[in-house]
Amino acid sequence: MADFVEKLKSDLVEQFKGKPHIEALMEVVGEQLQDVADFYEDLRTLRGIHTALGKQLDGVGDIVVLNRAEAGVLARQAKAEQLITDEVYRKYLIYKVLKNTNTCTYPDIIKAFRMFWETPLYYSEDPEKPATIILQTPVLPPEMSPQELLEAPIIKAAGVGIELTATTESPVAETEVFIGGAIFNGVISTQMPELTVDYNLNATAGLVPAVWSVMQTILPEIQQEGENL
Repeated sequence: MADFVEKLKSDLVEQFKGKPHIEALMEVVGEQLQDVADFYEDLRTLRGIHTALGKQLDGVGDIVVLNRAEAGVLARQAKAEQLITDEVYRKYLIYKVLKNTNTCTYPDIIKAFRMFWETPLYYSEDPEKPATIILQTPVLPPEMSPQELLEAPIIKAAGVGIELTATTESPVAETEVFIGGAIFNGVISTQMPELTVDYNLNATAGLVPAVWSVMQTILPEIQQEGENL
């Protein structure tokens, strides 16, 4: 940003340069101009959706029509009386801007999901499910929860449904089940997969019937070890 004091002094005609009273006047005027310029620079930079904080960010919410409490509902915050942080609020404000301005094309829908979920989504259609967008995740590792995806706010056209499927893989547990053979003397040792999936899918109930959220669990191949006694 320009230093207005130095700019005014450098613009003086030669016969006024170096004159104490003239330079003192330029300093007073230059400092006032600098204060005005700094104020408008703050308006430009500190009230933007990517940089605003606190009340300034609330002002952005007034423009896009999404206050902090409403964003907390979208974020599924447990306690409604607690306001969400600026960073969480900012994410939902950016989503609201997209919702206000999009045309519900496929890129718009995927862009909205990408705000909350970075793993790829695969698109498909089913002739038996007209006007339905089918989105699927790749097989997710056991430690990766699809909850953020299943709870993400959705952008879609009116009359169009979205079927969302998250597939997770469960690890093999150490537990063994012993089965005694009835015809031959033997013991079969079967390793059972550990099933620890406990995601709350009730959160997606508000989206039905327009949106379906499905989670699948792929079990690893069962390994059997037979030993004659």
